[in-house]
Amino acid sequence: MTSHLHQASKLDIQVFDEQGSFPFKEKNLSSKRIYEIHDETLRTPLEKAEVFEQLLNIPNECELWIVPVTTETSALTKSIKEEKTSALFDMLASIRDKMQFDRTFIVAENNLCDNVCSQLKELGYTFTEKTEEELQQVQVEF
Repeated sequence: MTSHLHQASKLDIQVFDEQGSFPFKEKNLSSKRIYEIHDETLRTPLEKAEVFEQLLNIPNECELWIVPVTTETSALTKSIKEEKTSALFDMLASIRDKMQFDRTFIVAENNLCDNVCSQLKELGYTFTEKTEEELQQVQVEF
C-alpha cells in the first residue's frame, strides 16, 4: 500500500486469541450495538487491504473485534449471501470438512450506529447486527 494513515485511527482493534474463551461473555455491552462484518466481494487481496485501511479511518470511535473460529465448511457456505463467493466455498466444502477463519465485529455506541453503518455500506462490507444470545455463543477456536 502506498498511502499512509495521516491521523490516529479512532478504531480500536482487539484480537482475541485465548483458545476456548468466549469474548462476549461477562462484558457490559448494554449501551452498544455489535455488527458482524464480512467482505463478500470478489476483491483482490490488495483491494481488500486498501478497503481495510479505509476502515481504519472511520470517523467514529468504535472497536473492531477479531475472533478466530473453526466451523463446518458447509455451515459457512449457507451464511454467505454473495452467490459467486458461496459457490467457491461449496467447492472448498468438497475438499475440507472444517475451516478456520476470523469473525470480525464492529462494536459501537448506540448513538453512533447510523454513522458506522453508513461507513460500512460505503466501503462495500456486508454486516448484520448480532443479538446478545448470538454473541454469547462466539468462542475462540483454532
